[in-house]
Amino acid sequence: MTTSLLVVVGTIIYLAAYFIYGRSLAKKVVGADDKRITPAHSKGDGIDFVPAHPAVLFGHHFASVAGAAPILGPVMAMAWGWWAGLLWIWLGNIIIGAVHDYLSLMASVRYEGKSIQWIAGKMMKKRTSYMFQVFAYFSLVLALAAFSTSLANLFIANPQVASASMWFVLASVITGFLLYRMKINFTLGTVIGLALTGLSIWLGILTPLQLSHQGWMIIFFLYMMVASALPVWILLQPRDYLNSYILYIGMIGGLIGLLIAGSKMQMVGFSSWSAVVVGGVPSPFWPVVPLVIACGSVSGIHALIGSGTTSKQLDKETQGLIVGFGGMLTEGLLSTIVTIMIGAFGLIVLKDAAGKLAEMGIIADRLGEPVYFGGNYLRATNAVGGPLGIFTQSYGWALNKAFGIATDVGAV
Repeated sequence: MTTSLLVVVGTIIYLAAYFIYGRSLAKKVVGADDKRITPAHSKGDGIDFVPAHPAVLFGHHFASVAGAAPILGPVMAMAWGWWAGLLWIWLGNIIIGAVHDYLSLMASVRYEGKSIQWIAGKMMKKRTSYMFQVFAYFSLVLALAAFSTSLANLFIANPQVASASMWFVLASVITGFLLYRMKINFTLGTVIGLALTGLSIWLGILTPLQLSHQGWMIIFFLYMMVASALPVWILLQPRDYLNSYILYIGMIGGLIGLLIAGSKMQMVGFSSWSAVVVGGVPSPFWPVVPLVIACGSVSGIHALIGSGTTSKQLDKETQGLIVGFGGMLTEGLLSTIVTIMIGAFGLIVLKDAAGKLAEMGIIADRLGEPVYFGGNYLRATNAVGGPLGIFTQSYGWALNKAFGIATDVGAV
């Protein structure tokens, strides 16, 4: 099996899912009708309820749901084998994930932009709503704490990234004012915003920002307070919209690289039903895989995003299909790229670190054995920088094979 074939098959599957299954849902289940006024117009307040251009809202929604999870999950699930992970991504993403995201978004639109927690109480009992709200609150607190800690560590290790992120926030605010206050041409505003994004990265390299872990945690806390209070068009929406282009570039580069490279899949297709994945102990493929590959296949937290912000910015009902259903399919495609990338080039990355693996008691040459691979894969990734490390280096190898780009440059 080659990367080219898998990319073609995956692309066909996702296109068919959108144009056949998605459109059928929109017509027969949702009954999307542009004659219905969306909450963005009926409750428009210029703060949370703001009708957005479909390209902006798609980028905002996609960047909100597609963080590091659709990369980390598939990399971890590789311990079961690339076939196992890929099949769950395709089946779960299309049959459950995209449907869940689209219907939760449209349910909120039909209920005047109310949250999924409120809708649950309306459809069932008030007690259900209260329990849902408490669960969502603590889940989000835990998620924000985990993300903040990881981001603080990243900023400490890479002060240039920290500085670029600060400049990027300013670029997002400027873009928001250009589009909504000065009302300049949408295409021109996008070009200016992307130019400012590039400038932010350049300034970040020139002006690295170094703070302590505690300092960053305080800044993140203040940022969350300010960002949640500002009108969505000032920061959150333009920030995610511009950020989505970085994701698009990475995905397009990965797809083209895999298509041209045409490399054979090197990693184990299937290791065992109980590979070592969670907590360093054998983990059964089911029901653990939905917990590991969440955002790339199906994630309940997307309902909070869809009903919390996206539904309040939907200009027309028919645009909900591309934003909700299409956004989740795009995230599934991202996880597909990650899985194929690791499956084809991950073993090369690990064998290049054979010395470090030997120090950890892992024999690199035995990683081609299914059972041995399933028991040692995740521990082996620590020798190359963990899940993100093996992904970025595999990405570099793919670009090297396709275009001759140096692997260290491609990994960046």
